[in-house]
Amino acid sequence: MDLSTLFSANVLLLSIFAICFLAISLQTRPRTHWLSWAAANALLALALIGFAVSNWLPPLAAYLLPNTLLLLGFGFHWHAARLLAHMPSKISNVAAPAFAYVLAASCAYLLSNYALAYLAANVVFMVLSVATITIYASKPFRGLISSIGLILAFVFLAAEGTLRTVHGLVSGALQGPGMIDDMIVDIHLMCALVFISVTGAFSLALSFELAANRNREDARRDPLTGAFNRREFQARLENLLKETPKDDFGLVHFDLDHFKQVNDRFGHIAGDEALVRVCSEVKAHLRQHDCFARLGGEEFAVLLPSISRENAYRVAERLRERIAGLRFEFAPEEFNLTASAGVYHGNGSKLPSTELLKTVDQSLYRSKRTGRNRVSVVDTVSDAAPS
Repeated sequence: MDLSTLFSANVLLLSIFAICFLAISLQTRPRTHWLSWAAANALLALALIGFAVSNWLPPLAAYLLPNTLLLLGFGFHWHAARLLAHMPSKISNVAAPAFAYVLAASCAYLLSNYALAYLAANVVFMVLSVATITIYASKPFRGLISSIGLILAFVFLAAEGTLRTVHGLVSGALQGPGMIDDMIVDIHLMCALVFISVTGAFSLALSFELAANRNREDARRDPLTGAFNRREFQARLENLLKETPKDDFGLVHFDLDHFKQVNDRFGHIAGDEALVRVCSEVKAHLRQHDCFARLGGEEFAVLLPSISRENAYRVAERLRERIAGLRFEFAPEEFNLTASAGVYHGNGSKLPSTELLKTVDQSLYRSKRTGRNRVSVVDTVSDAAPS
């Protein structure tokens, strides 16, 4: 393909992705990363147009305009990656690399040394590429196939930028701004086509992959408190009972004493606030691999894999104490919530999950019958029998 055809193909593809991302941003939330991708593709398209007409631009504009637009475009790529990773990011992050280039290019213009501007553009460009690679390789994207595609695209681009810099400096062809119609430029534009296609496709895939993961996670969680829901708790308990060999585990079943009085006295919004505070306190005092679930209403359960009997009891007792120590803005200082709990410890051998839950439930109600705000431990499976 000739040079004008390659330019046109790149600009067309960038424009299509820019319009696509903008259209999606109008229909989805959050929309900021979609807008950033749209801006990135639009700016890169303008940069290519700037390079194509650079021979007809005034010298200062030829020094500054195309590469500044290019770096702004890649700045928005970096910005979008940070937004997707829930990292703090401002528009100043986008502008800083381009501003650094403008300073260097202005000096190059004054010195009539375009090689300096060219080198500065490619150094900033490669730093942006590496920064974007680092984000897509970070924890929020691990296990996502689409992030690997984006990492490879930016690695390819950084390598291509390195070769472009070396070629430009070694060949001595950098006499001033403006496009040189040769085979090397054709190769760079074909590489750009590959990059645009890969990043456009994998950006779409990554966003929807993250959305699918969020939907799966939401299906496992209680929407009010963020604790796991009953279905997730049941699935984890079933998996624990199927393990061979089985380690001893703990199961804590607790509910909040007289919680209906909170709703009646302070209102349902206060009741929701209390549930959120309780769950936050409980989660803060559990191990990462423990499973804390809201079974419904003010009823909760904690699954404690690989734990001793003494430690299972200590966890339940600590949670009871922490809940009793909570104070709430909606209630007077002397008001406090309490919890009653039942604890099972063992390996669940020969016990179906329904029988196990019934067993610990009976232990919970023993706590309630004997005064509330206490923890009872299941001694034998016979505790499951009604008393």
